[in-house]
Amino acid sequence: MEIFQSLVSKLEKGALPKDEFILCIKRAKKNHELDIDLELLNFYGLPVAEDEKEIFLKTQKNSFQDEVYCIVDIETNGSSPVKNQIIEIGAVKYKNGEIVAKFESYVYADFIPESIVRLTNIEQSDLKDAPSLKKVLHDFKLFLGNTVFVAHNVKFDYGFISKSLKTVGVDELLNRKLCTVDLSRKTIKAERHGLGFLREHLSIDAGNHHRAYSDALSAAKVLDECFKNIPEHVKSTEELIKFSMGSTPKKKKKPKEALKQ
Repeated sequence: MEIFQSLVSKLEKGALPKDEFILCIKRAKKNHELDIDLELLNFYGLPVAEDEKEIFLKTQKNSFQDEVYCIVDIETNGSSPVKNQIIEIGAVKYKNGEIVAKFESYVYADFIPESIVRLTNIEQSDLKDAPSLKKVLHDFKLFLGNTVFVAHNVKFDYGFISKSLKTVGVDELLNRKLCTVDLSRKTIKAERHGLGFLREHLSIDAGNHHRAYSDALSAAKVLDECFKNIPEHVKSTEELIKFSMGSTPKKKKKPKEALKQ
């Protein structure tokens, strides 16, 4: 949500004195009729808390190993959140190496292109009795809560869901997010880091590729593998997020052999 971006940017840098936080909220209220407080921000997905003097992101104090992650995957009937829509959502909550909850649902849609049918094996008939997009997004948002949103190419899944929420009249997400593509590039030695390749490379057996729940479960297993190779200096969840977004060292080119005399 654009009205909160200034506040989020400040919190990402560290805890805010309460008077500065209140000032940020007052600025946001100029363009928003809601009664904004910590409870509402948590409802939107921003994991904020307070002590006697400051407001802070819980992810700055939580150990990344003890954090609750919601690993998400969606299937859609096209690539544009403006022209197309979600047809399936799958998600798992992961904590301390264990899957602690799961979410899975088809979403009603009146059209699926043949190319998507071939990719996902989801037929139009599978969706005829599925709940509406608004109902599924409402249920998913409650499931997600203020956990860390994780996906393999998180920009797509997070962005598509946020835009879809706006389409059905609900405010977009403010959850912290983590991309397992980025994280795997820094922690898993592999020729490629697409989910299909990593499933094979890591011998992941999680059901059919290009189905939402199976791919969410696969991404959770990728995340678990990534955690085995996190540098010691990374302690908190925010440090993990920043580490994942840091530049990846380029592979050194092999020196050319000297010309034989």
